[in-house]
Amino acid sequence: MKQRSILILFFFLFSSLCDLNAQDVLRINASKSNLGKTIANQFTIYEVTDNSMSPQEFLTKKGTLTSRKISRPLENLDFTTSSFFIYFSVENKFSEDLSLILETARPITNEVVLYNVQSKESVSSGDGIPFDEKVIRSNHSALPLTIAPKSTSTYVLKITSDGESVQLPMIFYEAKAFYERSRFSQLLFGIFIGFFVFTILIYTSFYALLKEVLFLKYVLYVFFTGFLQFSLEGYLHQFIFKSGGYPTQHAIILVAGMAVLLALNYGSSYLQLVGNKRRIARGISIGVGAVMLISFFDGSLYELAFPLINLLSFIGMIFILSAAIVLRKKQEVDQLFIIGLSCLVTGGLIFVLGNVGVINYPKLTQPALNVGTLTEIICLSILMVYQYKRLQADKEEAQQKLVVQLEQTNELLELEVAERTKELNEQRLLLKQRNEDFVASVTYAQRIQQAVLSDEGKLRQFLPESFVFFRPKDIVSGDFFWVDKIPPTEKWPSGLIIYATVDCTGHGVPGAFVSIIGNHLLELCKINVDVQNPGEALDFLNREINKSLNSKYGFEKLRDGMDLSFCALDMHAMKLYFAGAKNAAYVVRKGELIELKGDRKPIGFDENEAATGFNTLEITIEKGDMIYTFSDGYADQFGGPSSKKFMVKQLKHLLTEQSEEKMPVQMERIESEFDNWKGDNEQIDDVLLIGVRV
Repeated sequence: MKQRSILILFFFLFSSLCDLNAQDVLRINASKSNLGKTIANQFTIYEVTDNSMSPQEFLTKKGTLTSRKISRPLENLDFTTSSFFIYFSVENKFSEDLSLILETARPITNEVVLYNVQSKESVSSGDGIPFDEKVIRSNHSALPLTIAPKSTSTYVLKITSDGESVQLPMIFYEAKAFYERSRFSQLLFGIFIGFFVFTILIYTSFYALLKEVLFLKYVLYVFFTGFLQFSLEGYLHQFIFKSGGYPTQHAIILVAGMAVLLALNYGSSYLQLVGNKRRIARGISIGVGAVMLISFFDGSLYELAFPLINLLSFIGMIFILSAAIVLRKKQEVDQLFIIGLSCLVTGGLIFVLGNVGVINYPKLTQPALNVGTLTEIICLSILMVYQYKRLQADKEEAQQKLVVQLEQTNELLELEVAERTKELNEQRLLLKQRNEDFVASVTYAQRIQQAVLSDEGKLRQFLPESFVFFRPKDIVSGDFFWVDKIPPTEKWPSGLIIYATVDCTGHGVPGAFVSIIGNHLLELCKINVDVQNPGEALDFLNREINKSLNSKYGFEKLRDGMDLSFCALDMHAMKLYFAGAKNAAYVVRKGELIELKGDRKPIGFDENEAATGFNTLEITIEKGDMIYTFSDGYADQFGGPSSKKFMVKQLKHLLTEQSEEKMPVQMERIESEFDNWKGDNEQIDDVLLIGVRV
């Protein structure tokens, strides 16, 4: 009895030892029926947490490792950071070489290594290596096997992941069949992506026509959804990040995150979510943004990013779908929106259930996500066509209503004006003659002033890249600008472009009178031989303005004069010569503001200061520089929330911020900023601001 027990124990130990060293054998039969389909359930898998373990080390330690028989033809290994080994043999019963290609793991799997035990050679694939180092240049994880006639070759397959979900098909192809299938799948995927490209082009044109932001959000959503599928199929590694490694692996999370964010943003905008629903959508978006942020880091945080981004994307789609179903009872939500999202959620659910083995039918589960995504995009695209037509119809209807309202308003206004005119007729008759005479005089003075002073046409003649923001307080203005060109001389081979931004004392009629005198004196200083630079031009103006305004007054001095900025541009030497009377000039270069300060005295007022003279500043200018000159009206305007002055500091910031824009854009920004700041407040002074790009 004792000897029998020893024999049974010996038999058990021998059987266990044989089992430990057993290997899975793939026998290719004459019909080759086991090729071209996944047969993972014919193999045994080993899982190890040490990713540095090589196939050679695995062979030495195999007997101590835990293994299990794969139960499904397409195995899902979930989100993992482990390495997996499969030890198998391929038997060639034919009388010629058997060349096979093994397709396994997902295209975005980090590392796939196939080690031939007999030849001790390895071949590699996966997105952790440069694409050019893949033994088969394909977006798939594909590895070649060659078995000599009437022989058996033994292999170790190693698959390594850094956190993403690992799927394990084991599909053996003959080389010709593999490449034919690869070309066919690429053709199908090309058609798939082509639909996305077509959709993007169509709805970009819709956005350009209607300027409706919802179309732009839809275009961005479609782009990143297509780009996500492009990345998951391995084409990101093949065509963009060919070096593999960090950029290829981490970009997947970022692209997926952008697709989820834009899906939430588009869905929220289409459904016009408010209140708690809006806050929930924002909360999910913040979560997605946090996952995108942690994906930049290696280690446990990066490993956590994969399941989290999948979870949040699924939650986000379920939330938008639920919100659409709930809101459909209260507001108009197109049925196509719900159908499209339902297809996406259903496709994603079937894909996940296939991954975890609940639905064991790869032909259904593998393309489910792509089919769901494509169906959703088709439904949403049809929906957006309806949206486009609806917006066009609404726009035309609104325009028609506006025309009718304008006609009705005009009729009402005409009636109201007629009634008011009748009521005020007697009072108007008393004031009519006086007002007409006064307005006519001031208007005629305006015509004279406009005829005498420089205009924007003349400024652009000499300085094409320029703009003028001119806002008089009254009909006539005390602010004006003057521009001219000095012909070439020995000192100035290409001549000089000279211009001045002038703020005369007061505004309205008094300021207009002084502006005529100032313009005349500027014309004189241009031809005066004693004037050789902007400082001397201001000295000349100072002397002549005192003579003009104070020659007949011995005891009482008129306190009239001008503040101005005087610029001379030498485009040949790229120099700016500047002089200022209480006014400055700003040069903005590549976002940096350079202030050219003028002298702290005006033109006129005190003839005793004439002896001190005005200084001329010289600065080298560069192509693209912006030169700003201005009166004090802009900075002194009251407005804003506290009805305070705009101030010079805020003006500097405004000019610096928009200095890179084109002239019309700058002009529009400066004008709108002034109007928004002033609001309902009264304009306190004339406003003049000139911008010139070198």
